[in-house]
Order: sequence, then C-alpha cells, then structure tokens
Amino acid sequence: MKIAIAGSGALGSGFGAKLFQNGYDVSLIDGWEPQVTSIQQEGLHIDINGEGYHFDIPMHCLSQIPSNELYDVIFLFPKSMQLESVLDAIKPHIHKETIVVCTMNGLKHERLIRNYVEDARIVRGVTTWTAGIDVPGHTHLMGSGPVEVGCLVPEGIDNVKIIVDILNQSELNGVVSEDLHQSIWKKICVNGTANALCSILECNLATLNESSYAKNLIYKLTQEIVHVATSDHVHLNVDEVFEYLIDLNEKVGPHYPSMYQDLIKDHRKTEIDYINGAVARLGNENHIPAPVNEFVTNLIHSKESQLNAQ
Repeated sequence: MKIAIAGSGALGSGFGAKLFQNGYDVSLIDGWEPQVTSIQQEGLHIDINGEGYHFDIPMHCLSQIPSNELYDVIFLFPKSMQLESVLDAIKPHIHKETIVVCTMNGLKHERLIRNYVEDARIVRGVTTWTAGIDVPGHTHLMGSGPVEVGCLVPEGIDNVKIIVDILNQSELNGVVSEDLHQSIWKKICVNGTANALCSILECNLATLNESSYAKNLIYKLTQEIVHVATSDHVHLNVDEVFEYLIDLNEKVGPHYPSMYQDLIKDHRKTEIDYINGAVARLGNENHIPAPVNEFVTNLIHSKESQLNAQ
C-alpha cells in the first residue's frame, strides 16, 4: 500500500513520521521549498511527545511528484486556501480506488474534494493531535489523538475501517466517528476560539485560559458557532462545549496553535476565512447573526496586513 501525505508541514510530517515508523510505504509531498529541500537533503527530524527521531522519508515537491507514482491512500494536510492547487497537482496520482482522507481545519472541504474522487472514497474527520515546525525539516508532534473519522455516504464505511486500521497500526489512535458532522463542528469550536484568540493576543493556550476576558470571548464565539451549526442539522450544548474547550486548553497549555505559528511566528497568511469567516458566511446565508466571529476574522486579516503576511 502506497500512502501520500499531501501537505507535509507540521501535522502532515508528524502523521507521515508515525506511518513510516510503523512500516508503511509513505511519501511526503509539499510545496514549501525550504521544508522540501531540508527533508530531501537531511531527512525529517521530529520530536514526538518528547522523544527525538530521524527518518529518511521520501519527500517530493508538489510540482515534481514522480509521474509513475500512484497512491492508494492520500492524507490531505495543506492549508485550506491551498487545497485546490494541491488536489490539482496530485490528481494524476489518484487511481480508481484511491482513498482520500481529510482531517483539515475548516468547513465543507468535501465540496471541493468530491470533484476529484467519489463520495464513498472520501474519509472525513478531525484530530486533537498538535504539531509545529521549529525550522524547516525539524518538527514536533504532541498528544495522543484521537483521529476521529467517518464516511460521507454509507457505501464508504469499508474505506473508513481501512483508514482506522492504518491509524491504529501507526499509534495515531483512529476511531470511527459516531456523528461526523457534530465532530467537525466541535473542532470548529476549538479552532475558532484557540487559534484565533491566541493569534490576536499572541499567547499560548495556558495564558489564554488565565484571562476571564478571554474566557468570555471563548464563550461568545462558541455561542455563535453552536447556533450556526444548527443550519447544518448539528445540535451542540454551548456550556458543555465551553467546558471541553477550557479543559483542552489546560491539557495542552504550553502549545501555540497553528494559526499563531503561521501568522505570528512565520508571517504567513492564515485559514481564518475557512474557520471563523466560514461560520460568519454560513450564518449570514441562514439569517443567523455571528458578529463576534466576523469581528475576529477582520482582526486576523488586519494583523495579516500589519505583518505583511505572505
């Protein structure tokens, strides 16, 4: 079985490392030249929950994937705004039974992915693993999962089981989702609070939890997200989700979320339009106000301009 990690930044390289470590035929693929060059020349250096490893994993530039490569499973880990270009590049390497796995941040990525493979071959999900890039070619992976995945249509359940088995064989803690859409919206609550607020306030998750004002913002954002989720036939309890978010922030307190790493550390554009921005747009479409999410989206874009993010 040949597996591709399409988007091998922080989380993608972490998943690739775990798969490779457990015997799978894995190729990393990415479009960021410093990451590609470093791994091609020196291998991947990665810290996994405090232990250092070095893996000589095959690494391809997105525009230079070997023409004869066909992948049985493709894990998608690009930034949301890069998804279409990544799918275009990898399209020639998809065969009629390829399974495409998407655990990316954001809403409704399946609308785009289904232009490349049928719904039964799309495995959608979420994860609580966290990761970061220290310098190109040197990354870290933290947590214990899970990776919760499900199918878009009943015919896809066998493909979900294949992916769960791969994840569990690789110690990534795969589980079949009992309610895929609810899990995706719950993850939107995580990213729409922790990612956005840590980037605006330039702090880690523990520091975020120390402020009663920040906690109030977490609650307000969560209220709106939960309300907008009803338009997708998902019904969450605001107070239960809020307590989950506060507890999660405590558990991974020293961590700086991916949006912080992109914007504050590396001055790269963020996925805000696919998280809080997507909530505000979907709310507007369904006549559900989400002004706090819209305001946070505008703040992040203002910070992108201030830092000349690329």
